[in-house]
Amino acid sequence: MKRIVMLFMFCSLMLTALADWSYGTAYFQGSQPSSCLNHGGVMIWYNGDLRQTSLQGGVEIWEGTGDICVAYPKNYNGPKMRFLSKGGSVQIQYLK
Repeated sequence: MKRIVMLFMFCSLMLTALADWSYGTAYFQGSQPSSCLNHGGVMIWYNGDLRQTSLQGGVEIWEGTGDICVAYPKNYNGPKMRFLSKGGSVQIQYLK
């Protein structure tokens, strides 16, 4: 019985750690990254480091070391952005 309870607790923790999350109408897979910033109305969540590294042909290039989740506002008309991650995933959503 003790093993079953421990297995249940372990599985519950794993499901919590892998929980999907949302921001408005944007839906992201996995856990919400721990850091967040607002860049011209664009919400950016990230783990690890994130910085704008260059501007190429009017496109802002952002590089990070972990997961990156981006939510563009409805009718976004700001600069184009490209996100690159070393060691994580990049998810981009557009609010409706």
